[in-house]
Amino acid sequence: MRGLILAFGCLLGLQLSGSFAVAVPGNQHDYELRRQRFLQTVAEAGGLSFATISARLALGREIEQCRADFLALLESPRGDMFYSLPIMGTYLHGYTFWTEEIHRKAREVWRTYLPYRGDTENHWVMWHTALLLAAQTWPDLPASEWANGRSSQENYEDAREFLEYWFRTTATMGQGEFDSPDYMDKFIAPLCLLYDFAADSLLRLQAEMALHWLLADYAIDYLDGAYTGGHSRIYDARILDPMTDSARGTGYLFFGAPRFPDEAWHGLMLYGALSSYRVPDIIRCIATDRSRPFFARERKRVRNIIRFGRERNPPVYKANYMSRHFSLGSVDGGLQQPIQLHTWDVTYLLDDGRSDQLFSLHPYYSAMELAMFFPEPVKMLVEDIVKSKTTYSSEDKWTGGSPYERTFQHQNTLIVLYDLAPDTPYRHIDYYFPKTLSRREVDSSGWIFAQGGKTLIAVRPFRPGQWREEKTAYRFRSPYLKNGHVTVAFEAEAFSNWDAFKAAIRATRLDLSALDSRCEVSYITLDGDTLRFRFPDQRRLNGRAVDLSQTPLFDSPYLQGNDGVLRIMHGGETLILDFNKPEIHYEKAGE
Repeated sequence: MRGLILAFGCLLGLQLSGSFAVAVPGNQHDYELRRQRFLQTVAEAGGLSFATISARLALGREIEQCRADFLALLESPRGDMFYSLPIMGTYLHGYTFWTEEIHRKAREVWRTYLPYRGDTENHWVMWHTALLLAAQTWPDLPASEWANGRSSQENYEDAREFLEYWFRTTATMGQGEFDSPDYMDKFIAPLCLLYDFAADSLLRLQAEMALHWLLADYAIDYLDGAYTGGHSRIYDARILDPMTDSARGTGYLFFGAPRFPDEAWHGLMLYGALSSYRVPDIIRCIATDRSRPFFARERKRVRNIIRFGRERNPPVYKANYMSRHFSLGSVDGGLQQPIQLHTWDVTYLLDDGRSDQLFSLHPYYSAMELAMFFPEPVKMLVEDIVKSKTTYSSEDKWTGGSPYERTFQHQNTLIVLYDLAPDTPYRHIDYYFPKTLSRREVDSSGWIFAQGGKTLIAVRPFRPGQWREEKTAYRFRSPYLKNGHVTVAFEAEAFSNWDAFKAAIRATRLDLSALDSRCEVSYITLDGDTLRFRFPDQRRLNGRAVDLSQTPLFDSPYLQGNDGVLRIMHGGETLILDFNKPEIHYEKAGE
């Protein structure tokens, strides 16, 4: 019975991938080459891991050693959802290779080991996916045969109920751990495993739709390998070396990129490379078509607030201006994610296939912030978090949100305001000017002019500060309570030369007269638009109030979505994902 269920799930997964014509990439040969590169890179990585075992089996290498390695991992379970998901991925993908001893040991793990469910969205998706696949693989077992004391049927229903809830929530409110370079693969991998192995056709369809949805969301922020704009979660290490973020592997596999990101570890995305899932060609085209600039708005949600908040999941409003060689993207600011929020940046491409980003932040931390999102006793939280997220309480950190930071973006112009409380731990803001900038000039007008690759950037700090050289960047620190800046970005070809760019920016008008009295500024752009911004949320564009609450889930030339339905559009074709039915529908212009 177990083998029949697995074979049935694999067979249907393969059939579904070909049943919907748009789901096959336009150049299947290129995809297969990238897939092989992915498998080979993971297979050749050192160390003992589920990913290397799966990759070697897929390539037909070292079968007996893979069996021995898998058995060793089965005998020492640890890592909670980061163990339970890959054990099921490796077990199911390598099912025909396993001995009876391995089959017995894999089953025994679920009887003796109780993986922690976790406390974040990616944890829950991985945990419930692993539990569902395990319950499906070993059906009809009583509660006594499971470490959590629930029967196979109870575990299956519990896991399915959560996954369907998560599908609905994502399609109506957006993700809480949205657009994360470090955690995207933690969503894509379990969805690929559901697509390949879930025996229920409706659940497979929902997994396919969720993959389309998340990859379309990624495509709109994708720039030749770079994950641009604001992020719910990103580690300082990814700021210091953007080539190490795991999302680059996802983009390389599904969209293509100038170079394979060797610097990153691609363990979980290995299950994407093994999957029969293929991204629709229309989504790949959106990710790679930068023939014209576009402006995109999105709505996400704040991670679950469990204390000190009036709303469980307040909305997060995103904006991103995408051009050929850069993007300027932001979220609206505030405490939208503990620890690792990245509020805004200018991401620019370099000539060697790399990218980098310029941004600012207020290095805020507090026990109250953590208590909003974590259930542990308040007094213990900062110390506990610093043990695993070592930079959290540092005044020199490069990630994190602040209740004293807000943004206002219109096209390629961004205003950021800071209104720091006198008793906040660190009363300064920091700017990150990467050393990959080929130019960085501090002008007597107060503007800082910079160039990265073919991108021209101008930053106008509202207050003075001091420069400090660091390993990867120049830090500009400005120690004032009411503070902020205007940042604009352009393609270098928009100006005849460097001096023309500087002259044009100097001619724009910035009014700081109300900064001290009410933390308000106004700026007139090169295009003649007037942005007036008063902290925290009074935004006016050309005299008219900007109401962010009217922002749908997706609003751009390529993605239009709200209330469970997403329209993906490119080249006269439209792919419609409707989670209310659920249904995938494809339309061509004129039909």
